[in-house]
Amino acid sequence: MKIPFFTLVFLLINLSCQTNPCKMTADEFEQKGSYLGKVHISKNEACPVYITIEGVFSKSSIVDFHTIYPINLARKFKKDGLYLQFNYSVSRAMSPQGCKTDGVVSLENVEKSKATAGIKLQ
Repeated sequence: MKIPFFTLVFLLINLSCQTNPCKMTADEFEQKGSYLGKVHISKNEACPVYITIEGVFSKSSIVDFHTIYPINLARKFKKDGLYLQFNYSVSRAMSPQGCKTDGVVSLENVEKSKATAGIKLQ
């Protein structure tokens, strides 16, 4: 009785591993920037520069914030409507008073991107 039960469990595990493989490719692990964001510049609002995260480049990326205030965005990327590909880490820095973003972050691996790139968020 024990042998058929263990055989059945083994077969089910083996079958499930073959029908549901990991969906990430090797390229996704080497992705330079995991997030797609659009830069917004405003001189009249509390946040002079903020980024809305509009997509991801990796299925494993978790989107914690939808609007971020970057503390180290290079001058060449501070253009309204510019799409960027980047990674970020949460910063302990303070945002400007009255700035209503979801988080203050430090950007890494920043590159220009296209609006059509990545997997769009709903």
